[in-house]
Amino acid sequence: MVDFNKLDKYIDYIENGEVPEIYSFNDFAIEFYNVSKVVPLSKYLKAKGKTKKLPKIMNMKKAGEVLSETKKDSSEIRNFLRRKGYINIPELSYTSIMLLRKVDLIENWKRILLYFGGGKTVLEINNTTKVNLFPEEVKQLEDYIMENLKINEEQLNWFLSIYDKVINNKEVLRSVRKLNKHM
Repeated sequence: MVDFNKLDKYIDYIENGEVPEIYSFNDFAIEFYNVSKVVPLSKYLKAKGKTKKLPKIMNMKKAGEVLSETKKDSSEIRNFLRRKGYINIPELSYTSIMLLRKVDLIENWKRILLYFGGGKTVLEINNTTKVNLFPEEVKQLEDYIMENLKINEEQLNWFLSIYDKVINNKEVLRSVRKLNKHM
């Protein structure tokens, strides 16, 4: 049975970027995941009107899932973390959980450890480790472009091939930019 009062209280903590005093960040993430895993969280948050911090809350749930799975899977992930110099599971933060994605555990830990290693921001890591789009995402993007540019599928394919040529040729790109400024 879901304790919605507890869930709401935890959501308030997350929205405020806080962690209850009785928990470490990792323990709170696991506790939040355990409380919220049977609830369709994004629908619940939309129904409650708490969409402003939706990504942060969803990231916290994903962090709890990653940490729970890491504790269960003691061999491969733990060995990976040890090789990287972490005897125990590293303590995450609200910033580091922005790196989590719906990929396997090892990929999520690689992203987090890359951030902990310094030298790269969350944005830089997210931009360099993008995963290919799912077919439904491709379809949505195609539909969006066709609708906004008022073109058909054939014209979209032509546009994308020309766009690819322009982006990959710096000389042409500079020329197009100059022409665009002139117009």
